[in-house]
Amino acid sequence: MEFYEHNKKLFEELRERIDKNPDNTENYLLLGKLYVMGVMYDEAIEIYDLLLQKDPLNIQALINSGSIYFFKKDYEKAVNLFTRALETDSANASCYYNLGNAYAELKNYNHAMQSYKKALALDTKNPEIYTAIALLHQDLNEFPDAIANFQKALAFNPDDAEANNNLGCAFVKIKMYEEAVYHFKKAIEADPQNPKTVLCCANAYSALKQYENAEKYFEKTIEIDPKYYNAYICKAISLCDEGKINEAYEVYDKATEVDPARTNAYVLKANLKVSDREFAEALKLYKKAIEIEPNSPKIYIHAGNTCVLTHDLIGAIKDYKKAVGLLPDDDEIKLLYYDTIRDYINEKSKKEQSSEFTQ
Repeated sequence: MEFYEHNKKLFEELRERIDKNPDNTENYLLLGKLYVMGVMYDEAIEIYDLLLQKDPLNIQALINSGSIYFFKKDYEKAVNLFTRALETDSANASCYYNLGNAYAELKNYNHAMQSYKKALALDTKNPEIYTAIALLHQDLNEFPDAIANFQKALAFNPDDAEANNNLGCAFVKIKMYEEAVYHFKKAIEADPQNPKTVLCCANAYSALKQYENAEKYFEKTIEIDPKYYNAYICKAISLCDEGKINEAYEVYDKATEVDPARTNAYVLKANLKVSDREFAEALKLYKKAIEIEPNSPKIYIHAGNTCVLTHDLIGAIKDYKKAVGLLPDDDEIKLLYYDTIRDYINEKSKKEQSSEFTQ
């Protein structure tokens, strides 16, 4: 509303222009754009709809309206509007690109790829299109194709931070960590205060077992954003890989201080406790995680597995039953549950037979 009040006269002027000359399409487009600038999307759509009633083939209104629906995550409507726009202008690369994005969000990957390729045929020097194609290949786990298209995007601007970061992440997926580090560092040179890229670089160094370099980048990440929860989680995991378990415990504790409402640190610390055979401490941590996230089947399974290790089959059955209730179609969880019930019955039967024999 602050934007509207600040520009109230302009809004009113454009409204008056539309009332006086309703056939002038430019005024509708200007008012719609103004509403978008003020994040007043419903009002913008209303204006574009009015224009499309008068001029159903107005390509700018179709594209603008489609873009708003895309932003509002109504991808079906976005597809419909972009398709209508292309019926008017079949040589509009930007529209094909937007249509591809909408199809990608709907996970209609074939149509998305077709749209991107049509966009690329019309605009061969647009790095955003190559990036979109690369991201689509990445979603399909087609990493060599993703890398090839990220590289094409990067060729237009070799120092671009986002392009280098994208390429680094793709190399991580196929475990080419040295190449990943190179591109993460290029991205950091261009944007040194981006904590996500710095963390990616730290993780890549850790995967290479270059722990000293990894530590340097973990610390840099935390220096940039001391509240970055995942930085502490990743650092603790790296410390575990390095065999520095006590230090890992401390970093997990720091993570819970940063965000006590997230469960990763509790669960991962509990897993370490299980490895150290500190089962009672592990169970306390799992129970704490369950209090925070009572609908996580994985945490119940961890707790149930720990109960089995302590020969508390009743406790294990209770935890597995919770997990089955949350994922009733998961056969592996059901197998755990039924196997533990069977083991409990067999154990109880043996005890009863032993008692009868003693008597």
